[in-house]
Amino acid sequence: MNTEDAKVCEYLRKFTFLPRPAIEELGAKHAANPGARDAHKALAREVTALVHGADALAAAVKASEILFGGSIDGISEEIFNDVVGEVPTKDVERARLAAPGIALTDLLVHAGLCPSKGQARKDIEGGGIYLNNIRLAESARAVTSSDLLFEKFLLLRKGKRTYAVVRAA
Repeated sequence: MNTEDAKVCEYLRKFTFLPRPAIEELGAKHAANPGARDAHKALAREVTALVHGADALAAAVKASEILFGGSIDGISEEIFNDVVGEVPTKDVERARLAAPGIALTDLLVHAGLCPSKGQARKDIEGGGIYLNNIRLAESARAVTSSDLLFEKFLLLRKGKRTYAVVRAA
């Protein structure tokens, strides 16, 4: 949750039902290591559960894990749709994904993750490109309909946090 460090414990007291000892413990952890963001994470969890319920909290946690490089195995289409709503999405004709498929370099340019095919090749060979959160190393790789999630999505990532979704239309 995007909250000022100085106010996070105040917000925990005002906006959650956490017991005072738990808030004090989070405050101590925050004072010792603010970069860990334990208090911020607790605030986000508690407010999300309070406003939206436990199921929505679980879905939000899973969606955020995906956006930080976590596995997409076993996720539901509903949770993935939450991810799609948070990242830029481009459409591609389904026919372009039929064998032999579309070159990964072309797809990265189309999705807006790379400005050119040359840069896309460099990014792939440098180990910074992921398809469905799996690192790719071959710049000559083609992306086909067999790579689709839920028969309509491709999740592309460049580096740690730059995402795009390509939707087969």
